[in-house]
Parts: sequence; C-alpha cells; structure tokens
Amino acid sequence: MIKMNLNLLIPTLILSTLASRIIALIFFGDTSLENEWKVLVHNLSEKGVLGYYLVNDEFLASPGLAGINDNVLPSAFMPPLYAFFIFVIKYIFSSFVNFVNIVIIIQILISLIATYIFFKILQISEKPVVSFYTALIFSLVPINIYASVQISSISIQVFLLIYFFYILKIFSKDKIISQKNLLIFSILSGLLILIRGEFILFYILTILYFFLFYTRNIKSILISLFITLLVISPYLIRNYNQFNTFTITKSIGYNLLKGNNPSFKIEGNPSFIDEKFNRENLLIKTDKDYEIKLDNFYKDKALEYLKDEPVFYLKNYFIKVLSFLTFDPYSSYDKYFNIFHLAPKLVLSIFSILGGIVVIKKKGFLQYLSIYFFSNVFFFSIFFILPRYSLILLPIQILLSLEFIKFLIKKIL
Repeated sequence: MIKMNLNLLIPTLILSTLASRIIALIFFGDTSLENEWKVLVHNLSEKGVLGYYLVNDEFLASPGLAGINDNVLPSAFMPPLYAFFIFVIKYIFSSFVNFVNIVIIIQILISLIATYIFFKILQISEKPVVSFYTALIFSLVPINIYASVQISSISIQVFLLIYFFYILKIFSKDKIISQKNLLIFSILSGLLILIRGEFILFYILTILYFFLFYTRNIKSILISLFITLLVISPYLIRNYNQFNTFTITKSIGYNLLKGNNPSFKIEGNPSFIDEKFNRENLLIKTDKDYEIKLDNFYKDKALEYLKDEPVFYLKNYFIKVLSFLTFDPYSSYDKYFNIFHLAPKLVLSIFSILGGIVVIKKKGFLQYLSIYFFSNVFFFSIFFILPRYSLILLPIQILLSLEFIKFLIKKIL
C-alpha cells in the first residue's frame, strides 16, 4: 500500500502544479505583450533590430513601436534571451490570433518541468514523502503560480536556476562531475547570463566554490568557462560590433540611479529619473551609442548622490537588505499585501535566514546555497528590490527552510 502511494507522488505533484496554473491563467493570465517586451519583440519582428528607442531627431530618442520609415536604435538595456524566446514563438505560431496564449502555455509547461526537477533535487537526500510535500509547497507558493502566467522572464529564469542547482547537487553528492553534466551546467550558465546579465557574478562564484575550493578541479573551470563563453559569444560579438564594448546588458547606471536617489523607494523610483532627468533636456546624440551614453549619464548622477550623502544611502542600503530578507512595508504593487502572498513569504523568509545560518559551516551544496542566498540579497540591495526578485531565491529559501526544520526536530528530539 505504501509503495502504491509513493508511485502516485509524482503524478499528484504534476497535476496539482498544472491545475493551480490553469486556474491562475483563467483569472490572472496575461493576454498581450506590454511595456518593454512589446517594444523589443515588435521592433525585432518588423525591423530586424533588437531595439527599444526610435530616433526622433538628432538629440532625442523615445521608446516606441517602429513603423516603415522609423530608425530603431540597437539596444543593450534588457538581457536578450526572453525577447528571443517570445520572438521565436511568435514566428512559429504567427497564424494564431494571439500568440501570447502560446507563450503562457509554454511557460506553464516549463514551470511543470521546474517543479519536477526541484523534486529530483530533494530526492537525492530526502525521503520521497518529504520530497513530495516540499516540492508541492514550492509549486503552490502564490507568487510562483502567478509568475508562470505572466509575460515575464522570471519563470524561465527559475527553471534554468533549478536545473543549474540540480547539476550542482549531483556534483556535490558524487564529488565528481561527468562530461555530460559539465556541458549541461555550462550551457545553463550561459543561458542564465543571457536572461539576467548580473548572473555572471554568481556563475563565477559557483565555479570558484565547486571547482576551486571544493574539488580543486582547474580543468573543469577552464572547460566550463570555454563552453559558457561559446553560448554567450554571439551576443557579445553583436554588442561589440554595435557599441564597441563587450557587454551583455548596459543598464547598471539606470538601475543604480533608480534605487539611489533623493526620492528613495525600496522598489526604486523611475519617476524621479523621468522628472529630474528628462531625455529631451539631456542633449545626448541619437547615434548607435545612445543607450550607452544615456546609461553612463545615469551612472555618473547616481555616483554623485552616493558621494554627497554616503550615510543616507548606506542607511537605505540596509533598509533594502532587510526588505529583501522579509518584505517591503511600502510596496505599491497590487495585491502585494494579500495574506496569501505575504504569509508564506514571511514564514519562508524567517526560516530560510535561520536555515542559511545553520548550514553556513557545512561544506558542500548547503553551504554554497547559503552563500548564494546571502550574496544575492546583498548584491541586489545595491540597486532596488522588486517583488519578483524573491522568486529567484524561492527554491533556495525552501531548501534552507527544510534544513532549519530538520535542525529544530533534532534539537527537540
């Protein structure tokens, strides 16, 4: 009887994941492209240029959907992978009235796979029933369900991250990485860099931890670096040809100013930039380097603010750290303070912080997760904290929370 029940765990997990997302699709699913994704995909489709800005005149460019006679400036503001993901789906399913529905359906399927891989991570060291219930919690956290039915790169990023952690969990257990898994790990790393440019920092952290500190395998470092570079090289070459610089994204200045200005908000304040530094008044020449020069301008202004009032911004930094670890008490996002969102967020926040502290001395996968968790918090708090950022850490928070619960049970028993 027990064996039969265990055989039902995976189907039950998959069906629960699927049902929750179908319900979310009906009530909350996106039905069209909006904001930057709409602009980027349209301009790539119509003009063959991954671009956000259209040239208005010699010293002014504005975001817009390109017409026949419009000049689109090449963009490096957003990481490219999700835009290409949507573009390919649009191209393949162009005959459909609304291809966005196809995008959401594919994201739901990707979310199903991510949940299954998360279950496999747990199975490596946990009993099947514990693995099932822990994976079910991950699947049914409201922000995870909601993200899968939205036009957002976050659901793809979470899938790639979970697969990335799965390879590392196997490596940590076996103390050796096969050529196949090293190849998969490196391709995943390249794709994660293409979906979030700053992941390159966490990729470097990972290979230094596992291949240098953990196993001292220099050969694996060199192989992984080579394969990862191959994955991202087409886009690096594209950006070098366009902007004469090797970069995946060029938005650090905007993001730094958005999160560090006199009108401070934990979630960032883009309105301050629009009002204080209106592009019409900046007189930046609208050539192919327009975005680069614009972002450099924002970076210089942000650094000026930081230098002028270091104590003020240091205090704000720790406010952002605390908000990322717990919640943003001033969030303006719709439904942010809904009990179904806030309650699990707070519980996971407290348990994962304590779990991260408990495992920090345990050399291996758990120590790495703790370092990765706190590094993300401290890094992103340099800029600003959006609600979706917590989803990036959700798999780690659940794994660390599980470790804390196991620690408590041992202490009590």
